[in-house]
Amino acid sequence: MNDRDYQVGDRVQHPEFGEGMVLETRGRGEDASVVVSFSDKSQRRLKVRFARLTLLAPPGAKEGSK
Repeated sequence: MNDRDYQVGDRVQHPEFGEGMVLETRGRGEDASVVVSFSDKSQRRLKVRFARLTLLAPPGAKEGSK
């Protein structure tokens, strides 16, 4: 289960759909869902607790910074 609260602009990785960016968030906790725009131009609404998303970078993170 994933208990992270995603934010609009977060860059994420999904094991099947690839890399994408969070466009919208709804709900909290077990009811949380996100709309993600993936690199293949698809947009998908995913339940956070089932989505197996990995956070790549939060909004405003600079490439290559530590």
